[in-house]
Amino acid sequence: MKVNYVQLIMGVITDIRVIGTIVVALFVVEFAKFVTSYKKKPPKPKKPKAPKAEPAPAPKPEEGAEGGGEEAAPAE
Repeated sequence: MKVNYVQLIMGVITDIRVIGTIVVALFVVEFAKFVTSYKKKPPKPKKPKAPKAEPAPAPKPEEGAEGGGEEAAPAE
């Protein structure tokens, strides 16, 4: 009884059931590796929302300050 091993091996390797089984097995192994090595990232601390500040009022010129109490007016 003489068997052509190359033809037999190629017939087994190219069988769709063998290819499908190998693909599914690889997916299962990779998913199991992912699940076992998965580490959840620590949650980022949330920054408290600051209320919107109103714009600062314009500074009032003080009377009696240097310059005679008036703003520099153009000379006419």
